[in-house]
Amino acid sequence: MIYLLDTDTLIYMVRGLKGSARRQVLERAVALVERCRRAQKDGHVVGVSAITVSELEFGARKSSRYEEEVAAVAKILAPFDIYDYGAVICAPHYGEIRNALEQTAQPIGAMDLLIAAHARGLDATLVTNNLAHFRHVPGLKVTDWR
Repeated sequence: MIYLLDTDTLIYMVRGLKGSARRQVLERAVALVERCRRAQKDGHVVGVSAITVSELEFGARKSSRYEEEVAAVAKILAPFDIYDYGAVICAPHYGEIRNALEQTAQPIGAMDLLIAAHARGLDATLVTNNLAHFRHVPGLKVTDWR
């Protein structure tokens, strides 16, 4: 099985593992990292979409401490597979998802739509802190590991 980590899950880990994090946040971030390691040990693939990597880069650039932020991002991404967004595999899912969500008046953000299409294209389960948001996506498998 492939687990694809959503941007919010990775941000949660990055913020939680920083020295300035509250103890409770740090403990949850460490537990999330352990959950990822356990999945890998059990033979599952834990990966990240290139879309998510792009979002993390943007967040680092917005920071007043780019070098520190991008180093934290690189460290958190190191143990995970990075998946390129493949137009042949992902584009049909994007079109189908966007059409379905617009017909039901439940659109999601543009980047989330791309990540959802990528997860479906990979037949992956999306690991997100935002289940309510992504549950509207037909055929998308989602879970929250916090």
